[in-house]
Amino acid sequence: MTRQVVIKIEEGSFELGFPVSLEFWQDGRIIAKERNCPQLPPNPDFPRVYDEWRKIYTQLGDKWRNGVADFGYNFYLLAIAKLLNDTYLRLFSFYFHTLIQQRQSVTTRTIETQAGQITHVSSLDECQDATLTLESNVRNWLGQPIFGDIRGRIIGRLNDGTSNQSVRVIIDTSNPYLRKLSWDYWDLFERPYFLPQAEFALLSQYNRPTETLKKPIHILAIFGSDEGELELEQDRELIENLKRHGASIKSIPERGNSLTPQELFDTIWQGNWDIIFYAGHSSERTIHVDHTLNLSINFLKEALRRAAPRVKLAIFNSCDGLGIAEYLADFDIPHVIVMREPVPDLVARRFLHYLLEEFTQGKPLHVCVRKARKHLQELEIPVQNELFYPRASRLPVLIQNPATPELYWPKQPTLPIRQIILFLLIIIGFFGVSKRIPKSEAMTDNISIGEEILVKLFQPRDKQRGVDAVAQCQKPWNYFLPIWNSHIRQQWSDCFVTKKSYQEAAQNLQESWNTERRDPETLIYLNNAILAATGVDYYTIAVAVPIIQDETGQASNAELAEEILRGVAQAQTEVNLTLFKQKKSSDFTLLWANFLDSKSLNGKGLKVIIANDANKEEKAKKVANTIVKRSEILGVIGSWTSEMTMATVDIYNRNELVSVSPGAATSELSKQPRPFFFRVITINHLRAEAMVDVLMNKINQNRATIFYNPASPYSSDYKKHFKQKLSEKGGYLIDSFDISQPNFNAKSAIQKVRKYGKSAIVLIPDGQVTDSLAHALEIIKENDNQNWIIADSGIYSPKTLNIAQPKLLEKVIVTINWHHLNSPQPEFAQTTVQLWGGPVSNRTALSYDAAKVLLEGIRQQPTRQGIQNILADQSFSIDGVTGKIKFKPGTGDRQKLPLELVKIVPCPNQMFGFTFIPVKFSTPEDAGLNCSSSVDL
Repeated sequence: MTRQVVIKIEEGSFELGFPVSLEFWQDGRIIAKERNCPQLPPNPDFPRVYDEWRKIYTQLGDKWRNGVADFGYNFYLLAIAKLLNDTYLRLFSFYFHTLIQQRQSVTTRTIETQAGQITHVSSLDECQDATLTLESNVRNWLGQPIFGDIRGRIIGRLNDGTSNQSVRVIIDTSNPYLRKLSWDYWDLFERPYFLPQAEFALLSQYNRPTETLKKPIHILAIFGSDEGELELEQDRELIENLKRHGASIKSIPERGNSLTPQELFDTIWQGNWDIIFYAGHSSERTIHVDHTLNLSINFLKEALRRAAPRVKLAIFNSCDGLGIAEYLADFDIPHVIVMREPVPDLVARRFLHYLLEEFTQGKPLHVCVRKARKHLQELEIPVQNELFYPRASRLPVLIQNPATPELYWPKQPTLPIRQIILFLLIIIGFFGVSKRIPKSEAMTDNISIGEEILVKLFQPRDKQRGVDAVAQCQKPWNYFLPIWNSHIRQQWSDCFVTKKSYQEAAQNLQESWNTERRDPETLIYLNNAILAATGVDYYTIAVAVPIIQDETGQASNAELAEEILRGVAQAQTEVNLTLFKQKKSSDFTLLWANFLDSKSLNGKGLKVIIANDANKEEKAKKVANTIVKRSEILGVIGSWTSEMTMATVDIYNRNELVSVSPGAATSELSKQPRPFFFRVITINHLRAEAMVDVLMNKINQNRATIFYNPASPYSSDYKKHFKQKLSEKGGYLIDSFDISQPNFNAKSAIQKVRKYGKSAIVLIPDGQVTDSLAHALEIIKENDNQNWIIADSGIYSPKTLNIAQPKLLEKVIVTINWHHLNSPQPEFAQTTVQLWGGPVSNRTALSYDAAKVLLEGIRQQPTRQGIQNILADQSFSIDGVTGKIKFKPGTGDRQKLPLELVKIVPCPNQMFGFTFIPVKFSTPEDAGLNCSSSVDL
């Protein structure tokens, strides 16, 4: 079903306002009209403001293109940056200096203007004033209540709950200023919760019988002048690549030649083109054929008249194309894509790349334009020592008619059944003599849906049997090719027809989890196996965890990993619970069904892929590079540590995959905008401030000695902020020690601390990438309860409880983000006890919240880009178990979250006879903890 609305603005003026009517179309016909819409308000200043902006834009571009500045187009680009977006002005001086040094060349696909034509030189101050005035004018006008009324009428008709369906919003107006106006500033397009898949287009006067693209698709690719160092050969390669998708391409001129008007006219005249593409310089209704000739498009009138009846799409990947689009409308070309203003060469080329990449996947054209424009936002982000292209995503515009059906690239034709059988016989014959294929590399890549045990501290037999059953179905495709072999045929049937292997896997994994209730890896694999066994449709996410390994590669410490996986496993189980109940299968006894709340996810299940980064940067990068290539993965939870997050965050961001970290607290991640990165933990400068408050107000100390890892982005960043906050409040840091060194001597360090007199000890170990945690525990022992110890959440560990001596632990206070005895959502703490057989840590709560954030993005827009749109929206907010979760605009940082202070108290029937409780409680009994029953892990 194709849905669209036409906003008709046929009369009126900016002085008096514009009458508006709406037409709602479905599947090529009008299904409703609204003629009593309120009139758009006047905006008498807009034509003048726009003309002034346009004049400065053009003159400034002419100035730098014609050599007024010795570093050429770089400064022109910066001028445009200043002109288009004042946000980037703060970065102007830095880039000005950098670009002069680099002396790089920036080209635009617009026609050169003679130097003598310049009568006025625009200043940067004028640019700033014109930009601010224009943007303010447009936003204020589109933000008036009348536009909200019209938006409500549109949403009321089109938003029927199928939020993932694409919608075309077509602007029908002949007013040249309204056609130039940035309609995408309207919150109808900016706010993802209105019409998340909407894309606006300008009206094309198309009025002939509609046709679809059929293979072979005949494409005429025209390449004009490359003057100014346009890299048109790269455009040519992108077009030539379409041959792989069923295109027949005619490119003019041939490589090494110049395009002549006669060749251009004659080739168009052939009239056999489905798509006409042009790349080069253009302006208004003129294209630059070669270095000396600007050709009016009117010269091609008769050729276009002859060719147009077959043309379905025209793409002018050049500057200032609205004039060309208006001319082509007279020839009834149904789909036209142009650039609204002068466009840098790189932006034009990237747009073409993304457009063709999306279009050849079989998506409707207007959706492809939208996605390609969104991709261009990566060029708008200032990156140190690199060029950036502000507002690049605003340049492309699609021109269509509502009577035109959605345009698709045709799917690959299905082979006749005889050819399929012949092909299979050839493949079978080729592989028939091959021996059994060894285990695939994918089963040893530290990434698993259930075919491999990653947490190998112990391997229960039932769990291993379940994993082995899944592994049988995860073999490489060529393993199953010798289908004449009876056991191969049986495996194929068990895996992909009857799903018997997955049913067996689920039964074994269920037995294992019933016995080992604290094992989250088993619960995740069990969920995945039931999804496969029952045929439930699902979404897929990944979680990266640090399973620390010894020198032989064997797992030596999975404490952090299991705490993180418990939060993710619980969120996954809540999503799948309703679906599993609906199956009413007696094969699976859902022990959690009576106490877990089900959380619907658009009627689908949730599959979780576990990835082990081993808390090592190289492995973390390898895992991240593998994850981003798997298109089914919609988002990633992780990494936990700041070290691993710093190593992988740009991999996820470059590949436009949202990562939500539950534990990376370093403020270094806030310095460079990364649109696809979010975190649910409080960042270090807030954590350090809370720790200083404890020091000054709780234990009345103003002097401190800090133990940390200076090479850690987390630990060193924490130390810097702690020192700053302590100084601001009148305290001072006496000394600091590096506890990451292998030869660290705790006894010697404490002796030095004693020489300083009365002072507190601050422990900030890293994320277990070194032995700093073990050394921090040695400090606690050597301190012998003399100095107060304030520690960050790295000390919140069973390893600390294992010290097991009341005298050594009495003066230890730990800052964490959440504690089960003081939870904002007490029901979550109660549920975790039932699910896991005991309370969970703050890491589990944060990981659960990270999963909730990612799932909310999937619930609203289940695509990689859609999830980012939801989470980045300023209105996004959810109630997490650690408190309300909102993200700061532009950084992905969580807004301030109060920290919890905990102490260590004896509790005989808890692990090692001790437990952590909030400091506000005097005893475990005051906190409601029964020390004679459960074991707190």
